[in-house]
Amino acid sequence: MYSAGHADIMKHKKDVGGESMLTLDMVREAQEALRGIARRTPLDRAPKFGENVYIKAENLQLTGAFKLRGAYNKIRSLTPEEAARGVIACSAGNHAQGIALSASRLGIKAVICMPAGAPISKVEATRGYGAEVVLVPGVYDDAAAEAERLTKEQGYTFAHPFNDPLVIAGQGTIGLEILEQLPDVEQIVVPIGGGGLITGIALTMKTLKPSVKIYGVMPAGSAVYVESRRQGQLVTLDHCSSMADAVVRKTGEEYLYPYIEKYVDDIFTVTEDSIRQAVRTACLYGKLTLEGSGALALAALLEKKCPLSPGTVLICSGGNIDKAVLDLCMQA
Repeated sequence: MYSAGHADIMKHKKDVGGESMLTLDMVREAQEALRGIARRTPLDRAPKFGENVYIKAENLQLTGAFKLRGAYNKIRSLTPEEAARGVIACSAGNHAQGIALSASRLGIKAVICMPAGAPISKVEATRGYGAEVVLVPGVYDDAAAEAERLTKEQGYTFAHPFNDPLVIAGQGTIGLEILEQLPDVEQIVVPIGGGGLITGIALTMKTLKPSVKIYGVMPAGSAVYVESRRQGQLVTLDHCSSMADAVVRKTGEEYLYPYIEKYVDDIFTVTEDSIRQAVRTACLYGKLTLEGSGALALAALLEKKCPLSPGTVLICSGGNIDKAVLDLCMQA
């Protein structure tokens, strides 16, 4: 049953370009709100991947990815008026499932715009959670444009997959869990798509334990924040592609870019071959099923992009992979 948490959220509003300022208190409130909703995922030592390497297995989260954390925290904060209008989101699949499940649990209509090339498993799962799915030709950016159009036309409440402080606060709860599970953590390696996951984790870590290094990983074929950092300003890519469909973006986010520049120590790129190898390695030696985006941190480790130190945590962010893609990755 829907119960608005909007009044609690509003006290965090700051007059910063009309945006809500992301705070550690918001992350802590999200953690409380998610108790009994999202799983506290395991943080296990992974000696086959390196000494003192740990896996934060968000692929074992409900819906198979970390996105449920931010999605539920967003949906629970809607006003009764917003909830009555229904919610719309754009997603390559994992945010879609998080919104669909959250909305279903709270009795709210959900419409999801997804790229037409999204994995069938993610499309079917999103429908299975009760959402209406609109398939849009193109990539994530095209699905986002259609969601924006429908928002204006139908009056839905838009739930952005990453450019939203409430969503980011939900993702930041992973950082709180890591500190509880491994107080001696020294560095965290995080996949980057839109940037909400790494922003939430980085803000949490740099606030509570500033010595922790935060490293991001992007596919070489979709590295908008790497190129933005190189040019010293947010850029739009002419072309982007990767088997890690959940993180393919032409454009970064103005709201997130300053957080990434402030809190993320470095961002690495990995090749498609390394992503496939990481998916295969996780399955064969870690007994983990990961999608391409969920394997990015491991791919960076396999490429020796990030320095190893005691207390290295790899965020394995999702495991919703099509069987055909998994079969391709498993070919030696």
